[in-house]
Amino acid sequence: MADDHKDILDDEMLIREALSGEIAAFGAIVERYWNMVVALAMSKAADPSEAEDIAQDSFLKAYSHLHNLKDRSRFAGWLAKIAMQECSNTVRRAIRSKAALGGRVTDRDVLDAIPARWSNPGLSGSQIQLIRRMLRQMPAKLRKIIIMRFVAGLSSVQIAEQLGKRPGTVRVWLHRAYNILRKDLAPVIEEIES
Repeated sequence: MADDHKDILDDEMLIREALSGEIAAFGAIVERYWNMVVALAMSKAADPSEAEDIAQDSFLKAYSHLHNLKDRSRFAGWLAKIAMQECSNTVRRAIRSKAALGGRVTDRDVLDAIPARWSNPGLSGSQIQLIRRMLRQMPAKLRKIIIMRFVAGLSSVQIAEQLGKRPGTVRVWLHRAYNILRKDLAPVIEEIES
């Protein structure tokens, strides 16, 4: 818990320094949250380079709007919202572009956005499809906290602080997400273990 509080204070200090013109301070923030933002972007991007582009755009937008952040202790949650908005904008642009070029836009263009074999080299195509279906069916708030927990490495207390929720609420959401993952990924686990 002391480390969680220290990370929040570090974020607040880095934000204060970035706002005073210290670009290196924002660089430290980017290093701290890069994996989380890329993971969020990969939930919508077709390939890793597109996810990195989304992440870069997200950090640029965060930097340019940093002065608007009211509660600096909730930076990670604010950044996650920016990243998800950038993902939505990217998906919309791609759909509009495809439609403008006379292509037919399908549900698969929109929903089949989780990176495939390049990010999961040990999984078969059918296993990847099962994971995609499972993630699409998971409620958005649970998807988000799973990414914040396992990709960004935030504790349940840190997630709660970032989202403005009580730690108990986040623990309940994590428990629900774990149960969904356990149930839905059981076939993949059985295949891998056999």
